[in-house]
Amino acid sequence: MISKKYVKISYKFFGNFAKMLQKNFLDIRDDLQRANMQYTLEEYLSTALCTITWLFVVETAVLSFIFAFFVPPMFAVLSAFILSIAIAGMIFFLFYIYPATIAKSRENMINKVLPFAISYISAVASGKTTPITFFKTLSQFKEYGEVSKEAEDIVRDVEMFGMSAATAIRRKARRTPSEDLKEILYGMTTMISSGGDLGLYLRGKANDLMNDQRRKIMKFSNDLSFLVEIYLTLIIAGSIFFIVLSSVMAAISGGLSIVMLQIFIVMVLLPLISIAFIVLVKSMSPTG
Repeated sequence: MISKKYVKISYKFFGNFAKMLQKNFLDIRDDLQRANMQYTLEEYLSTALCTITWLFVVETAVLSFIFAFFVPPMFAVLSAFILSIAIAGMIFFLFYIYPATIAKSRENMINKVLPFAISYISAVASGKTTPITFFKTLSQFKEYGEVSKEAEDIVRDVEMFGMSAATAIRRKARRTPSEDLKEILYGMTTMISSGGDLGLYLRGKANDLMNDQRRKIMKFSNDLSFLVEIYLTLIIAGSIFFIVLSSVMAAISGGLSIVMLQIFIVMVLLPLISIAFIVLVKSMSPTG
């Protein structure tokens, strides 16, 4: 996260300019809310503008000094200026997509634990239990990760800002990155407004989410079996076959390059492929 002091300094110098530009970047405002990043759009744009400005100045000076060793000074400055503009543009693009990336990550984390979190509060919910009571309980269970943070925001809006439970839940429904959680929260506001059985509604949603979770686990199990077969057949067996074959070739030709290639495959390529396989499986897992 960006330090608050740096954000304040950036806003002091670039706040007015950011206000002029904000109408062109309204989509970032929604992403900031979904990512639960505690910045206004003006603050975030100010930080981006401040960052690319001082980086542009530093890059231009450093690159001009480096290029001056190889080309004439004027050409070195011009080349450094053009390259610095390109780098600044890439950095601003990273600022642009960063909130959406964080929001997507939060969505995945919420969806992975949501079935268990809703099952928990459906067990707590009863006719005499207020919604804020089980949201407060849910916020205390940090094992539910981002779902606990969403619940904590609802409790804060009610206890600190004086919102009604329905208003706070509806506000969080507009801001959460998870479509599943959004649907549940909007359904809760309907139950609260109409006086329906909130516990029954949550138990139904918990069953639906659990059934969907079982389907995801079954699909993941089938996909994992397929991936393991590919890994064992192509990567492990293929590597062993290549090493045996290349060993025979090295014994015949006596080439040192083949031995070095074998060392590279065993010591570098296979570990990298194994790490990539683990990351792939981890990203596909419905339980994280």
